[in-house]
Amino acid sequence: MGHSRYKFSVSLILLAFLFLPTVSADDPSSSCLAYAYTESESHAFLIQANTSNFGNEINVQTDCEYIELWIDGDLVSTSTGSTFQYAIEPGLHNVSLISNNFSANYSYVNFYPDRLNWEFDWIELNELDVQFIDVTKAEIQENWASFLSIIIAWMLSTYVYWNLVQSYVQKNFIEEVTN
Repeated sequence: MGHSRYKFSVSLILLAFLFLPTVSADDPSSSCLAYAYTESESHAFLIQANTSNFGNEINVQTDCEYIELWIDGDLVSTSTGSTFQYAIEPGLHNVSLISNNFSANYSYVNFYPDRLNWEFDWIELNELDVQFIDVTKAEIQENWASFLSIIIAWMLSTYVYWNLVQSYVQKNFIEEVTN
C-alpha cells in the first residue's frame, strides 16, 4: 500500500511539471521599451492615441540603444541616450516612436500650451466650433432649478403627510350618525 501511494504521488508531481507553463529567457538586448509624455506644472501626461496633453515639450524615456521620434510623418529627433526632449507646437499631431526592436504609433494626440487652465482660452483663440454658455445665464438656470426643486419637494412631502393624517383620522375617529 505504501509503495503504490509513493508511485501515485511521484506520477502526480511529474504530471504537474508537464502542464506547468514554460518560461523562456529572452535576450535582453533584443527588446527595448520607450514611452513619451508631456509635463505641465506638477502634472505629467502620458502620450497615447486620442488623448489631450498639456505641455510644450515631449519627454521621451527609453532603454533602447537608438530611437527616433516622428511627428506627423516627419523625423524630428533621434537619440542614442536614455532620455531626450523635443519642443512641440500646440495642435493635433500623430506621434511615433521607432527603434530597431520597438515601434509605437499614437494618432490624434492633441497638445495644448503649458498651463492647464488655458485649454478653453486656446480653443477660443483658434476659433474652433465650441460654444460656451455665459456665466450669468448658467447661474440663473442653476437658481431656477434649485427653486423649483424646493417647491416640488415641499408639494410632495405635504401630499404624503396629508394622506397619512387623513388615513389616521378615518381609522380612529369614526362618527356615528343616528336619526
